[in-house]
Amino acid sequence: MLRLNYYLAFFLAFFILNACTQEEDSVKDSKTSQNKGGVVLTFDDDYVDDWFNVNIKLKQYNWKGTFYITHFDKLTTSQIQELKYLQKNGSEIAAHGLHHIKTVDFIKQNGDDKFIHQEILPMLDLMKQKGFNAIDFSYPYGNRNVESDQLLLKYFKTIRGTTYGNEAPNLQNCYYNKNNLIYGLGLDNSYSHFNMSYYLSLLQYAKEHNKVVIFYAHKTVAKATKEYETEFNTLEQICKFVKNNNMKFYTVSDLDKIK
Repeated sequence: MLRLNYYLAFFLAFFILNACTQEEDSVKDSKTSQNKGGVVLTFDDDYVDDWFNVNIKLKQYNWKGTFYITHFDKLTTSQIQELKYLQKNGSEIAAHGLHHIKTVDFIKQNGDDKFIHQEILPMLDLMKQKGFNAIDFSYPYGNRNVESDQLLLKYFKTIRGTTYGNEAPNLQNCYYNKNNLIYGLGLDNSYSHFNMSYYLSLLQYAKEHNKVVIFYAHKTVAKATKEYETEFNTLEQICKFVKNNNMKFYTVSDLDKIK
């Protein structure tokens, strides 16, 4: 009987210890997943058909993006359905102004109130009618200042500006820094800083330092020949790097969930 009680006590202690260890590992895994380095791929304007097509090419990477829409009032029924499909599959549909105007310039000429009632509120109403609750905004042309930031943050959770150049990764401004003002670095071939190796170095830095890099694109094409065009290959190489390095795809609305 004593020997039986000894074995029962031994197995009970082993079970409890093993359960605690598994629980600790689970917590560690959870914390790791919350803080995993990754990328936010954002897209500006109204190239909905092109984005829908590139999504088909990138689905193998289990990717997702944030699509900032302008001219929402001019989208076709088919394009609305494409946006709903993207949203249903994990992407975010966000706002880029109703008429794609330069925010600061317009406000200087017309005032805050007219800007909000012409560019923001009608856009949000139209989007909501179609099933899109836009909580994030990107500036057309990156045209912003502190005053416009303060104004727009009354209506949006996060606003995105733009950054340029090919500074060393530790000096770049395109990483999420836990602020509601974020900056994206452009992927269009026409940008002077365009360099695939440079983009990958930013991702490598994000991986090593547990950061999230933010990029933005416009029209997605097989071969760029004009301004505001991002090639499929650029996006595919980024997605491939993220997948191969066990990094994570985020939307802009995901960012405030990062611990």
